[in-house]
Amino acid sequence: MPKTKKKSKKQLEDELQKAAEEQRRHEEKERLFKLEEDALAAHRERLEIELEGKNRVLEAERLEEEQEIVARMKGERKRCLDYEQSKLQEKIEWQKFVSCTSRPNVMFESEITTYVTMVREEKSDRESMESAIEKCKAAEEVVGDLLELYCKACEEGDVIRQDWCMHYIAEIRELEIELIDAATAHLLLYIEKQEANTYSQVYLQWGNAIDALKVGFWGHLQSKGFRAKSIEHSKIQIGLDLPKAIQMQSAGHCIGVRSLYTTFDGSQGKDSQMGIGGMIRVDLLSIPPFSKKVKGWTIRQVPAPGKELMKLPYPNTEHTTASTAIAAPCKIDYKVPAHVLVSKSPVVSWWDASLERWSTEGISEITWEEDTRKISFFTARLASFSITQERHIDLPYKAWNMRPCDDLTVELTVQAARYELRFMISEDGLRLKGPQMPELLDVMFEAGSGEAGGLSGPSGRRPRVRSPATLLNELRECGLNLMPKNSDADQLEGYTPKHPETQARAYSDLSEIAAYYDIASSVHNKDLPAERALVRIRENELHEVFNPMDPDGDADYQALMFFPDKCCFVQSLEGISPCREAMAPGHVTHSSLYLCFDKHPSPGSAHAEQLQRLEVTTSTVRFVEAVRPLP
Repeated sequence: MPKTKKKSKKQLEDELQKAAEEQRRHEEKERLFKLEEDALAAHRERLEIELEGKNRVLEAERLEEEQEIVARMKGERKRCLDYEQSKLQEKIEWQKFVSCTSRPNVMFESEITTYVTMVREEKSDRESMESAIEKCKAAEEVVGDLLELYCKACEEGDVIRQDWCMHYIAEIRELEIELIDAATAHLLLYIEKQEANTYSQVYLQWGNAIDALKVGFWGHLQSKGFRAKSIEHSKIQIGLDLPKAIQMQSAGHCIGVRSLYTTFDGSQGKDSQMGIGGMIRVDLLSIPPFSKKVKGWTIRQVPAPGKELMKLPYPNTEHTTASTAIAAPCKIDYKVPAHVLVSKSPVVSWWDASLERWSTEGISEITWEEDTRKISFFTARLASFSITQERHIDLPYKAWNMRPCDDLTVELTVQAARYELRFMISEDGLRLKGPQMPELLDVMFEAGSGEAGGLSGPSGRRPRVRSPATLLNELRECGLNLMPKNSDADQLEGYTPKHPETQARAYSDLSEIAAYYDIASSVHNKDLPAERALVRIRENELHEVFNPMDPDGDADYQALMFFPDKCCFVQSLEGISPCREAMAPGHVTHSSLYLCFDKHPSPGSAHAEQLQRLEVTTSTVRFVEAVRPLP
């Protein structure tokens, strides 16, 4: 191989200079190219901003024009609804008239306050327990009317009316406790008239095991000689085991123990925990000095006003140490109503009125007997007790969907945290279809036997149909809270309540298409800002059954996004993350879902017929209104 001739110094310098010039030309070319790209990008951005601004102006003009159309349509819908509801209200008022009820009309605040004042003024210091319980039953009928009004306010989103109803419900139920306290004070004042056993003990009970309000009383008519005592109120199925420490901490007193069970509690949503299965209030009472016979006269010491009923604390921290109280707990057991869902390991709490919260401090050895539905526990104090659970225990919903299954009838399926619930919605209201659980049978079916042709429940019981909020409120009393509040979202990581106007728009618009479209939740909804809500819809005129969770059918659903003042079809798909919020090709935002269909860029051959179906009339408005509160 011939030897390569070595390059001269000048040749090397020329090559180096040539390479440097080439490099400079390349860099200059890249610089000019980048300048051109930046200029084009800036131009495109400027055009996009101008186009976006133009589109915003066009959108604002379009939405403003459509507002008149939407207002007219919603006004017609309200007129139809008012007409239909007026006919129903006439029937309700007639039924109340022929029933000759003396209950106040809870629509008027003046009648409620007059009722409360009259009951308080008629309260006698010689009130018997039987009379007090009858008055409490009458008061609960008024509470029932207020709850009906509260549920209607929930459906209408009237928060002020909801708070108003709950205020008077709380006041009336406080009045009920006052009545029982007054009757108890009268009982204690004349306790020597009651029949006592050979151990100077008095046993009394009022009510039955299934009553909404029941009272048990045990009294020891001697200030000495008390031993640990087991008390069994078999008629009302309440039991107590009292330690000897109770008498030791109540030295000098003849004592009584009152057990008051009510199906309601006093927490009223003040805590993140909620009571289920009612509340049992156990009070240690001081029995006043007995009357004396002097020269044919009966001398009785009458307590000062406000001190008729003396409740003794247990443990009494003024005369004993906390360790003594813990060493001598009381055992309490009672029967839980048949309609309440109780977990295998329930939690029992006592209501701390000073802090307005539930507490489990000092409660131990909780036992739940599913067969007898009896719960028992040991407690280091006497107070008001209830089974408690988190208010958001059934939240968040994993998924939900509704599908038309008959003319003006849809099936709503909600996959909650613990159960899958199925509802049927019709113009008559809402009914629970599943799950088929013994605790829920009274919510699902009417009491008694059904009539021919309408039998579908056990023993021929008819399905029970209620207004949406009424049924959901009954489920909450069973322990299923499907009426979440915005405050419940604070306990759920990654969830933010949607804007009220966005919710109202979505509920109103979706209810108008529910008779002809499947409507399903979207996994992307929780990740969107509070002002946006996302659902999926699919036309289903033939009432077919589709699985909205099937990934193969994802493309069959059209994503629909709602805003506080508009809505539009978007490109979102369940299987693609993050959410594709861009509008579907050819679509723009509109002031209502109806107009999204009306202004569809590529309407089908049956477009006019489709729009006619979606119009709300007097024949469909009750169904639409029944669906509206539920998506």
